[in-house]
Amino acid sequence: MPFLYETHLHTCQASACGRSPGHDYIKRYQDFGFEGIIVTDHFYGGNCAVDRSLPWPEWVKRFCAGYEDAAEEGQKQGFQVFFGWEQCYDGDEYLVYGLDKAWLLAHPECVRMTRGEQYAAVHAAGGCVVQAHPFRQRSYLSKIHLSTGCVDGVEAFNSCNEQEWDAQALRYANQLKLPITAGSDIHQIYQMPKEEIMGVSFDHKLQSVQEYAAAIRHCEPYKVNAPKERGQWTGRESVILPVDIRDKHDRTVSRSLKDFWVDE
Repeated sequence: MPFLYETHLHTCQASACGRSPGHDYIKRYQDFGFEGIIVTDHFYGGNCAVDRSLPWPEWVKRFCAGYEDAAEEGQKQGFQVFFGWEQCYDGDEYLVYGLDKAWLLAHPECVRMTRGEQYAAVHAAGGCVVQAHPFRQRSYLSKIHLSTGCVDGVEAFNSCNEQEWDAQALRYANQLKLPITAGSDIHQIYQMPKEEIMGVSFDHKLQSVQEYAAAIRHCEPYKVNAPKERGQWTGRESVILPVDIRDKHDRTVSRSLKDFWVDE
């Protein structure tokens, strides 16, 4: 029996684009056959709903409200709820797993960290960083940033993506030999039907979000729950935005995807 988990979910309490409170997701995901969810609200650098002028302890308290709301309801219903967040830089976003509220309270400097500093700090605390929807192209984005050396994995499947964006993300992850994940990037409970909900599954029940982070960092076995056709590469170049490819020092090393792909 697979144990299925949502890895990318937003609440209205902490994400400005969120439309459902944390507790509303529990029954919905139980009905979908999930074992748990990871709440990944938009963090300080992204589309966060929390006033950035607040003192740091109060900011963290309010940022965690959506997760805590979901966790409280999850505990009542016997449903697992884990904590994470989604940080944004220049439009490129990163899912952080394995850290907690106490870590945030102790590290107010995290809001000013570069991609490389974030990666090092998260690793030092036993967590992991996954680049979210790396090939997404939207009107509010001016460039695609590919952080090749400051991530542990790639979200290759995202329910809110176009098929070709996912296909390129899978190709990208495979070239870097990085683990892949899948997530719905859901913002309200009726946003998508069951067949469009994505996630990852394990052959056992996770004990903590740290166990999930360790599975990614150490390439331990799990499966992605996503339609196979989403990863089928057609060979058609569909990237119209400028590209910025960065190394482990968070420095730009190339601005050309043609130079990046080893199979062309």
